[in-house]
Amino acid sequence: MEHGVEVDVLTTRTKNAHPTAAFTSAWPDEHPPEVSSIDGIRIRRFSVGFYPGPRLAHLLSRLMLRRWDREERRLGKMLTGSRNLIDYYERRARERPRIYDLMMLAGRGPWSIRLLAHLALNLRRYEAVLVGFTPYALMPAVVAIARLLRRPVVVLPLFHPQDIYHHFAVFYRCFARAGALLAQTRYSAAVLAALAPGSTPIELGAGIDLEELTAPEIDGARFRRKYGLEGRKIVLFVGRKELFKRYDMALAAVELIADERVRLVMIGRDVDGQPISSAHACWLGEVDRRDLLDAYDACDIFLLPSENESFGMVFLEAWARRKPVIGNVSCGPVADLIDDGDNGYLCSSPQEIAERIAQLLANPQLATRLGEAGYQKVSARYTWDTIAKMVRDLYSRLGAQAAGSSAPDRHAADESADSRMPDAAPAAETSPAALVKSDP
Repeated sequence: MEHGVEVDVLTTRTKNAHPTAAFTSAWPDEHPPEVSSIDGIRIRRFSVGFYPGPRLAHLLSRLMLRRWDREERRLGKMLTGSRNLIDYYERRARERPRIYDLMMLAGRGPWSIRLLAHLALNLRRYEAVLVGFTPYALMPAVVAIARLLRRPVVVLPLFHPQDIYHHFAVFYRCFARAGALLAQTRYSAAVLAALAPGSTPIELGAGIDLEELTAPEIDGARFRRKYGLEGRKIVLFVGRKELFKRYDMALAAVELIADERVRLVMIGRDVDGQPISSAHACWLGEVDRRDLLDAYDACDIFLLPSENESFGMVFLEAWARRKPVIGNVSCGPVADLIDDGDNGYLCSSPQEIAERIAQLLANPQLATRLGEAGYQKVSARYTWDTIAKMVRDLYSRLGAQAAGSSAPDRHAADESADSRMPDAAPAAETSPAALVKSDP
């Protein structure tokens, strides 16, 4: 909006989609159905008309898991972290009959006929449509509609290459048919190009609000007082508490450190429900934004050894507070984001993590140098203003290409946009875009 792009958001009424089985999700109506406007962005929510009940959900998942068992018996099972893992997942995805792709899409959702119908009826009023994410059904449906109506479509895959749940041939075809793919790192762009020949991945990344994260009212001492952490050396973990985030590695690492002052502070939603019993860890669950910003300021080191990420926003947030970071070398996007030894470290085991934590705590000058390098990287490349300019330029290029074959009446389009967006401030030149979201 700040760069002259008018945006409509089409999304679901779901606040928290939740899995009902291995391959199925429920999308309850939790938001009201009215059209709202936030900062001039018009948000229209639609009910999800179908998602499988418990019996169908378990049936679909059993059929899918049996298929996976047959694939593993025929091709073998490959360990996470193998250099050939993505090729292995791709082979399985391409050899899998399409019926399994359809079953996965049916179960995963969301399926909102009203949302798709509204998009189809109004798509010609927009110059581009942006849709995400893997592994949800809305993305292939929107790409198909946009291609049918000859409107540029941009896909934000948020693709996890190490996650087998993201590897289905239907997504590869979707990537290849999009006008552009927004990749978070060079690694992700290369993976997407290999999986979807003919696609157009663009290394974009993501951004942070640097002004928010450097605000003078952020107070790490307040966080320490609130949670009884005065005098502690804080290693901060921010992420959902589920296995692929590898919080088990973080716990094991702090157990190996012979320093009773060290505490692993964990912030994030409890997904797996497993208790945290370590005397060296403090799990806080979900906290408000002020506490989270204070936590970044309070910590000595930021640690997220997750093995499946599309990017790693939390590393940017920690860097904004000039903190050294530690990530998992086996996670390609994170390994591409962190410059090992320059603004953080990449590790492969609890032992390595423990060694790096001890090194940073023993050498505050080193920790300061790595944190400052991270801050310089964020401020130069990963602010929302920088990202917004890149996306605006992409929309302009795609819109110009589409206009070459069918030039719209720009005056009529502007009048239509004005009538739809009464709360938006007038801009000298605008490019309407539809953003279709599959997450709540």
